[in-house]
Amino acid sequence: MASVYAHRAFMGSATSRPMSTPCMVARLSKVGSTSSRSSLQQRSWRRGASSSSGKKNSSSRSRKPLPYRAESSTQPPSSSSQATAAPSGSIFPKTPSSATPEPVSQLFRTRWLGLFGAGAAALCLGTFTASFWIANRGEAPSYVTGCEPVVPTGRPAIESPVDFDRHLDKSEWRFGITKLRRRLAAEATGHVLEVAMGTGRNMEFYDWDAVTAEYVAAGERNRSKLAKRGWGTKGNIADLLEMETFTGVDISPAMLDIGLRRLRQVVPHGALEDALPKQPSFDQLAAQSPGASGGVQLLRGKVRVLQGDAQSPLPAPPTGVDKYDTVIQTFGLCSVRDPTRLIHNMAAVVKPETGRIILLEHGRSWWELINGLLDRSAKGHFERFGCWWNRDIEHIVEVAQSQIPGLEVVEFQRPGWTTLGTHVWVELRVRNVKPAGSQATGGNESSSGWLGSLGSSWLSVSPPKNGEKKE
Repeated sequence: MASVYAHRAFMGSATSRPMSTPCMVARLSKVGSTSSRSSLQQRSWRRGASSSSGKKNSSSRSRKPLPYRAESSTQPPSSSSQATAAPSGSIFPKTPSSATPEPVSQLFRTRWLGLFGAGAAALCLGTFTASFWIANRGEAPSYVTGCEPVVPTGRPAIESPVDFDRHLDKSEWRFGITKLRRRLAAEATGHVLEVAMGTGRNMEFYDWDAVTAEYVAAGERNRSKLAKRGWGTKGNIADLLEMETFTGVDISPAMLDIGLRRLRQVVPHGALEDALPKQPSFDQLAAQSPGASGGVQLLRGKVRVLQGDAQSPLPAPPTGVDKYDTVIQTFGLCSVRDPTRLIHNMAAVVKPETGRIILLEHGRSWWELINGLLDRSAKGHFERFGCWWNRDIEHIVEVAQSQIPGLEVVEFQRPGWTTLGTHVWVELRVRNVKPAGSQATGGNESSSGWLGSLGSSWLSVSPPKNGEKKE
């Protein structure tokens, strides 16, 4: 029985499964080939469609117009934009008139620097124009040199000497006066006299090596001389011209107090630290200084600071010296009663032929417009600083040259373009002039009578008086 049931189960399972006959295999292979062909055709059709769409897209990209802006296909261009469109050959098309303007807040945020600069320039120009118009409405007052409403005394009128000296720091650097002081001090050689030295603003530029030579070793001193002369140049270093002694004169003791303080700072090697306190007083030191009449004598007479009026005869050089080699004066002709007399006093103490008088002054310019501004502000400037800055320095030098025998102008220039010709550099010297009686010859001695007196009257020329302009 068990075998019968097993046979029946086997036969049932065989009938439930399909029989894989050769006909069925061939039919299935045909169906598979047709399905594979249709799938391949579908893939090739999709590839063709994608390639055709890519070609269309590439053709649409190639037709993009300049300047490479994407065209809007949803909204057609308006007539106004077509009217304002750029021509086909233009690279920079015009902006459409329908563009929205930039708001003011954004304009100030993005361009504030340029707007601020333009406003500041307009404000400065307007202020200058208004002040210039107000200052030039009336006629400018003019004064003859030495006949001003107030006689200068050489002292600041309102400001204290300390404020006066502090005010000059920035203004002198701005207008190039510091550079001129350095150039002036480089010309100071031999026995030097500085007239109207004030607070001693030239002292820091002087060469003090020869004055303080005893505080330096011989080898260092020779190296310093070689450096000044130049390594490899011919000549003896003993012939090098340096400042040997210094004498400063001013009328104001308060100015000399500041001058002594500056002198203590600028003289090298601490040569004056023991002789001068940190806050020196000229009156106290002058009373304690032996051998210096009315002044302070330092470094065994090599440095002297004296009180005196430049309108009076100037002090003599140190002992054993006949006259000074260099006489320096800065911004003093505008601060004295008679500037011609000051030049006469300086010419009397300088060595003839070899000595030099060097002046650094301010006064009238080339331009009448600048002279008008100087005339209108001269009184206010005098009330503050005590000097008349509208004096004609060139005329003063010409008058002094006509009155002082042998005085000769070596150099006259107006340095610096920032000062508009108001600053003047003058270099003078005194020539040896023989008296008029020693120049008579034999022929002149024989002339007598009215003919001789007539000839002498023709040849003699009387010098012009003080204040008259030389023609």
